[in-house]
Amino acid sequence: MPEISTEYIAIGCNRTTHAAAWGVNGLVAFGASQLIALYNPLVCQGSDLHDVALVSGSADNTAKIWKKNNSVWVNSATLEGHQGAVEAIGCMRSLSIEVDQDDILATGAADGTIRIWKRHVKNDTEALALSYLPESKVPILACAHTDKKITIFIYQHDKFEKGHVLQGHDNWVRSLAFATYTGTQNDATATNHTLKPGDLMLASGSQDRYIRLWKVSPHTPPPSKPRQYSLMFEALLMGHDDWVYSVCWERPRIEKDTNGENRFTQPMRLLSASSDKSMMIWSPDPATGVWVNEVRMGDIGGNSYLGFCGALFSPEGHHVLSHGANGSFHLWKDISSDADDNHWTPEVSISGHFKAVESVTWDPKSRFLLSASLDQTARLFAPWNRQVDGQDVTTWHEMGRPQIHGYDLKCLSFVHDWQYVSGADEKVLRVFDAPRSCVASLAVLTGEKNIKDETESRPVGASVPALGLSNKAVFEGDINEMTAAADEDHTALQSYTHTTSTPTSLMEVMNHPPFEEHLLQHTLWPEVEKLYGHGYEIMCVDSTHDGKYIATGCKAATAEHAVVRLFDTSNWKEIKTKIAAHALTVTRARFSHNDQWLLTVSRDRLWSLSKQVDGDDPETPYQLVAKNKAHARIIWDCSWSHDDVMFATGSRDKTVKIWTQQGETFGCVATIKCAEAVTSLEFAPSQIGGHATNVSEWGLWHSVDSRSCHVGVVRSLSWRIHNGAFQLASAGEDHSVRILNVKL
Repeated sequence: MPEISTEYIAIGCNRTTHAAAWGVNGLVAFGASQLIALYNPLVCQGSDLHDVALVSGSADNTAKIWKKNNSVWVNSATLEGHQGAVEAIGCMRSLSIEVDQDDILATGAADGTIRIWKRHVKNDTEALALSYLPESKVPILACAHTDKKITIFIYQHDKFEKGHVLQGHDNWVRSLAFATYTGTQNDATATNHTLKPGDLMLASGSQDRYIRLWKVSPHTPPPSKPRQYSLMFEALLMGHDDWVYSVCWERPRIEKDTNGENRFTQPMRLLSASSDKSMMIWSPDPATGVWVNEVRMGDIGGNSYLGFCGALFSPEGHHVLSHGANGSFHLWKDISSDADDNHWTPEVSISGHFKAVESVTWDPKSRFLLSASLDQTARLFAPWNRQVDGQDVTTWHEMGRPQIHGYDLKCLSFVHDWQYVSGADEKVLRVFDAPRSCVASLAVLTGEKNIKDETESRPVGASVPALGLSNKAVFEGDINEMTAAADEDHTALQSYTHTTSTPTSLMEVMNHPPFEEHLLQHTLWPEVEKLYGHGYEIMCVDSTHDGKYIATGCKAATAEHAVVRLFDTSNWKEIKTKIAAHALTVTRARFSHNDQWLLTVSRDRLWSLSKQVDGDDPETPYQLVAKNKAHARIIWDCSWSHDDVMFATGSRDKTVKIWTQQGETFGCVATIKCAEAVTSLEFAPSQIGGHATNVSEWGLWHSVDSRSCHVGVVRSLSWRIHNGAFQLASAGEDHSVRILNVKL
């Protein structure tokens, strides 16, 4: 039996606030389409504390509790009852863990309700810690509404009762966070310090651009009187220029005090994230208690993505991680030499698509993977091969973003090693050529030094003009002119910097995978051609293996628009003769490996075959020779075997059919019945086992573990052989690109 393992998963974070959480165990959990993805940014064990469970909320109106059972995360409970999407979750935390007390968590939903859930401890030895009123075991809950107010609830008589309403924000409150002040070693030197150990701090971030801090303090009551508390406005933090989406306190941890004893410490450091593309860390001055901004991180100028949706502290407090409105992650590390210094630098993180991925394909030499998505980007993934502490290490990363488009991308195909053509929800196909910086960077990062030989005569990079929509090639002569103009006129450099990238940055060769800001601005491929002719949105594209011809199809409701158009890459002109075989949208076009055949499949349930015409007729390179109504429903995909002896078609009718040549046409020799509609298929690039088989007999060879599979429709598959081993790349509607190792 084969051994199948996951090599790589690329997926972006959902573009909503509170879509990620960094546990004390070091794992970051984040929402990714319908999935919860787990990511270890620091490859560490986390702190001495631990999380009992993970809670997630969804647009399906439910919340779920996840717990780790050995090495597998399982759904231990599903909380049902809301009539709208669950958009806010409150898990109470405190200085101590009460084993004999029930866990309480709160969920807020779009139905305008807050539900309180209680978990009774049965077989567990620990319960989730709650946040309590100071010096008590009474839970306190804060919630924000669209009325700009913050409501405080106190847990009494087995229910939460409204205790107070906080006013002050001028717009919606987007984030709330509690922390208990534990005191510091330097409290004795704080002459004007207002915080006392045990004070409960509440931070609120709002769309009014401000952060407000509130303090709950205990008062010693007179004899026979109940415990009393004061709730006061503590500070107004101003610094962000746009909506504040999240506030997050640094995580509590166990530290050694001056006597060497373990001490539970809650640092008074607050991290905020805003749509102004910045994160800020706030803390009170040790002497005066005045809250000040320690450091500001983020992006200034450049490509105008929509800022940050949230930011998190690492368990030890030396890293921060933010997630952006384009699904990206941004990791920063504190490299300060002492506590008074604040020097943060960006670190390599992960990235991925944030909408359905429609197509994946390896480059002709199987060195890197290219994907196209409805998030309007084409992304390049490749391995980063390096040595760490004398050990060979390989990790996969997004190494480039060749195309950032204004339309949803649907399909792509390589014309040759460093050139591809893509189709989108527009009538035009676009051809892109790799710049020198991309080729040179891949040579360094992948360790394949022979790639460097392919950099000659290539443009240095690509830029998007201030009023343009296409990636314009930048050559060395352009760099020299821009640099000279910048030396004479500083405004020229300023304008260029703000719209795309600097002249020098286009020539940089990367020594590590690019950060998100670099991907947005410095890894574009120049657009070299546009191909016109179709009347509706492009649906499929394929290129001959010798790079001479491109075949394309578009959305069609009539035979007039269901034609397959051919383009000659020597002059990028459309060939006069079209392949008119279908009545509805052509969903897939595939050239055979020897370029003798062009196979197309369609919504009209037909496949068609066009054969390469002998001779040198530039007007008719391929001629229709056969077509067959092969399936009972739409045919989604087709593929040629590695030796072109047969091809396969996959359909919504839940069958895969195998076709071999029988005289002048191809006939069906086998039908494989499946449990669901077949949306994608791909023959392996070589025969498995090394001996001939009966093509009319097919059986299930292996089922991939569901935990390694997509959740939802698989849109594209692509094989490669690397170092003698098979790898299968896949793209799905769940926003992910996956690579599986298939060991025979």
